[in-house]
Amino acid sequence: MGSLLSALILSFTVITAMTLGILATYGAVTGILHAFAYQSRQRVRATPMLVPSESHAGD
Repeated sequence: MGSLLSALILSFTVITAMTLGILATYGAVTGILHAFAYQSRQRVRATPMLVPSESHAGD
């Protein structure tokens, strides 16, 4: 009976540690993505504009 209890405690500990690790990793990755998402959105213009070229192909 004691070995069964220790096996259950060990299994519970391993599952808990893995779950906390996965949640911590998910939170860290999500936080990093949210931190850099604002910077990448600032570079995009609302309306794209075409700039006339300096080189004329037909001349």
